[in-house]
Amino acid sequence: MREAGRGILNREYFFAAAITSLVFIVVAAFSILSSFGALVLPLPLLYYYSKLGRVQGIFIFFLSLLAAMITLRIVDSPLTLHYFFLLGAVGPLLSEVLRRGYSIEKTVLYGVGAFLALGLSFLLFYSMILGKSPWSLIELYIFEIVRENIDSYARVGVPQEHIAIISENAGYIANALTSLFPSLILVGSSFCVWVNILEGKLLFEKKGMWYPQFGDLSRWKIFDRMIWVFIIAGVCIVIPVKAVKIIGLNILIVLLFIYMLQGLSIVSFYFKRKNMPWFVRGFGYFLIFAQQILLFLVIGLGLVDVWADFRKLEKAEPDTKP
Repeated sequence: MREAGRGILNREYFFAAAITSLVFIVVAAFSILSSFGALVLPLPLLYYYSKLGRVQGIFIFFLSLLAAMITLRIVDSPLTLHYFFLLGAVGPLLSEVLRRGYSIEKTVLYGVGAFLALGLSFLLFYSMILGKSPWSLIELYIFEIVRENIDSYARVGVPQEHIAIISENAGYIANALTSLFPSLILVGSSFCVWVNILEGKLLFEKKGMWYPQFGDLSRWKIFDRMIWVFIIAGVCIVIPVKAVKIIGLNILIVLLFIYMLQGLSIVSFYFKRKNMPWFVRGFGYFLIFAQQILLFLVIGLGLVDVWADFRKLEKAEPDTKP
């Protein structure tokens, strides 16, 4: 992942700009794909920023933003340019972190930290311009999302009585989401970074480019003693003090996400052990995220692994810290 040292104007640069811009245009034109934006927008920028170098990578990024901006105006999409800037920036930010060769934990941590710092900068900037506190802007944003979702339910044919119930409780839903915003934004950004690290690994290795060696991620696990933090967070949510409940819920959501990653590592371990073909693995992961019951089972798998040690890591690596 070293800079290519080529001039700005070359054939590969134009091809890279076209591919990256096309990805931005498709997501901008079809707002229904916005949920998948975190999975597809950073990857081409991560690849070309790493392959062509910082200068060309930044030019490609801004050309893609220009293409997205034009598309947004043509199709009158509910998405915003900030959405594309923040998600697109994950590519260059992650490239800078990856080239330093950190462990998987540090790579995710620094990648998420850089992404959240950028998002916080945006929030503080608009807070100063509008003369409102950052938290009030977050509340307004969440209320707007809830309102837009209610409108979208009406467009897709959800029964009117169901929409009425949701509308009556819109304020409660928005307040609940606002209380959980710290954990939701942390989990969302971590998932975005984690997925793009894995996608990047497949793409870079296929193209014969250097990529950090994170070891066998199917053997990854969180420290066993973190289960005590999980238990304490669970106790907090039953304490009849609102602030304590909110803190406990936020911690619980983050830990459930981490145990989901551990559960996915266990699934990956057995896929490899059974030598499953790539399309079977891909379909398996798709089912996990498409079916909530399977996702909860995977989270439970990660939790129970603290005691069950499904992969027998303790026996295989007796000198390794838990």
